[in-house]
Amino acid sequence: MYKSLKDRYKPERSWPANSADPFPMEGDIPVLQFINTYRDRGGIRRKDYLGNYEEFLNWCNEFKIVDLEDYNCLNFEGYCNPHDANLVWHRAIRLREIIYEFINSTLRDKQIHEHAVAYFNEEVNEANAHLRFELIGNSLQVMWFNTHEELAVPLWIIVKQAAVLLQSAQFRDIKKCYCGKFYLDTTKNKSRRWCNPLVCGNAVRSREYKERKGKLATSAAVPQ
Repeated sequence: MYKSLKDRYKPERSWPANSADPFPMEGDIPVLQFINTYRDRGGIRRKDYLGNYEEFLNWCNEFKIVDLEDYNCLNFEGYCNPHDANLVWHRAIRLREIIYEFINSTLRDKQIHEHAVAYFNEEVNEANAHLRFELIGNSLQVMWFNTHEELAVPLWIIVKQAAVLLQSAQFRDIKKCYCGKFYLDTTKNKSRRWCNPLVCGNAVRSREYKERKGKLATSAAVPQ
């Protein structure tokens, strides 16, 4: 069982934007991977991997939200319009934390704030304004339009993916690892315990092993 997990969840990436400290891969799907770009929320080791629009765009390209052609176009637009790019980045961070609240509050059975829902609806409505049905061959398909050079395109794609996730059966498969990252437990008996068995799984097993050794040593030291 463990060998199959290692094969399945071995991290893969084509080109990390920062090879020294690459974006977290855990999460299984882009929406959860997006949330996991903020490590250790509220902790002393917290780190936000999306520190500006450029880093947000790098993440979107690496995780296939936008392709290389769109990435190059948006990267140039962001360079030419830094103020607008910064506004989109702030929206992306706010959206990320709102999606986090939706999922975390649901898992902990806590009340979701109404203002968070209102903001999410605003972003969904803006994204929907750039979607329409088009005739492809002889079938109708939903397509993006009027998105050329729009800095918010990656944001719209993410918010639409999040809207689908929140209404899907997959939402019930979301779990939170002890490290704070979200992941999908798609195992048949819902037995998956970690976002990444090669990192968190090994850490937990190592800690449990040391605890068992410590207890055995303590028991052996007690005089009979």
